[in-house]
Amino acid sequence: MSDEVRISTEELHKLGTKFEISADDLGRQLTAFRRRGDAEALRDGFGSREAAAPYLEVYEQAERALEQLRERLAEVAGGIRETAVSTDAAEEELVKTIRGVQ
Repeated sequence: MSDEVRISTEELHKLGTKFEISADDLGRQLTAFRRRGDAEALRDGFGSREAAAPYLEVYEQAERALEQLRERLAEVAGGIRETAVSTDAAEEELVKTIRGVQ
């Protein structure tokens, strides 16, 4: 078994893009969720704030969780992109060093 590690920066870029697209998609879906599940509409639908309270709490928790997930997906995408760029730079530097030794 080889001790070598090879990182495909092309695959890292693709993976980062997939996470970024997922974050963007979730952001759009969250916007639609907010429109459809408007807190005022929930209160109106149940007739009073007291009757809607349990549902409002669940709605608000879901909204916060979805926003946190969207933010985390965007952070992961950025981290993957940074890793790909750093790896590319390290490989270029290694090539320059090897060429300088020859």
